[in-house]
Amino acid sequence: MATTKALERETKRAYREEHGRNKFRGSLWGSNSELKLRREERDQSRVDNLILKDELKACSRSKTSLSQRLCETETNMLAIITRYQEELNLAATHEHRVADEYAQVYTEKEARGSVINLLHQEATMWMDQFALTLNGSQELPRLLVKAKAIANTYSAPEEIHGLLGYCQHMIDLMAYIIRNH
Repeated sequence: MATTKALERETKRAYREEHGRNKFRGSLWGSNSELKLRREERDQSRVDNLILKDELKACSRSKTSLSQRLCETETNMLAIITRYQEELNLAATHEHRVADEYAQVYTEKEARGSVINLLHQEATMWMDQFALTLNGSQELPRLLVKAKAIANTYSAPEEIHGLLGYCQHMIDLMAYIIRNH
């Protein structure tokens, strides 16, 4: 009986040891699984970290490239703005010059208009004198010479030169008529 009890105790103890070993093995297996999962997580974390580092480098390169492009674009835009500003200034200068030329031409036109009116008045007066004086007066040739001088000085229109030529012809005709009568 003592042997049986000792055997039972020994069996219980062996069973407890076996149970403890199994428990320990289960704990080891669980710890091993936990370590395996942690190793996998660590490895995945390292891979993710490497990927993030590569992406960060790519972003940094992209940022640098974009910054350089922005600087180039800004420089190009400033050059374009400067060029258009210069063209605008040239256009404004040209506009002022054209306006000045127009004012000068208008002033000359006004001066010619007044000279033409003066010539017309003198030609009309001369024609009136010519009509009144059919006796060969020397006043008419002198007035004609004065009118021709004014017409040549101020570049009178062809109509005035034609009228003065006609008047010269009439004086010559009058002189011819007077000489032959």
